[in-house]
Amino acid sequence: TGAISVVFAGLATGIGLALRDVLTNFIYGIQLMSGRLRVGDWIECDGVRGKVSAISYQSTQIETTDGAAMSFLNTALFNKNFKNLTRNHPYEFVKIGVGVAYGTDVDKARTVLQEALEKLRTQDEFGREILHKDTPITVAFDDFGESSVNLAVKQNVLVPQRNNYIAAAKEAIYNALNDAGISIPFPQRDIRIIKE
Repeated sequence: TGAISVVFAGLATGIGLALRDVLTNFIYGIQLMSGRLRVGDWIECDGVRGKVSAISYQSTQIETTDGAAMSFLNTALFNKNFKNLTRNHPYEFVKIGVGVAYGTDVDKARTVLQEALEKLRTQDEFGREILHKDTPITVAFDDFGESSVNLAVKQNVLVPQRNNYIAAAKEAIYNALNDAGISIPFPQRDIRIIKE
């Protein structure tokens, strides 16, 4: 009887340890589904961004921005403190850095950039404004760089359109600065060859 009790105690301990992760994922799955996360939300976890496509009692599936399907254990989302990008509103703050040559009229550069980016105030396929209609596009003096004056272009962008907008904005910035005759510097080094 004693030997059987020991065996059963060992089995119970082993089963308990094996089910611990399953139960933990189950509990966290219930907490996620109770309001912290919904299907359709955009999240960021471990450097991966995507749209939640399904939530189960064990894992959460997302569709990443590059079209791949990825699954996170519910415990992983809690342990890594995932970021819900669309929990409060569908817009995300985006900052784009721009360097202009020293001696550039910053006010002129600011006007050129704002006018160029205002043209990107369009709608997505669902009729939503890609840029927040109540938030202006701002251009602020950011820092003194080694070979440029660094400006920061700040705007609030619809989360699903973030990557497309950034690509379009950078192209618009490049073209607008070129058309306005504002130089975009790049690092250069002078090399002196000393011949003995």
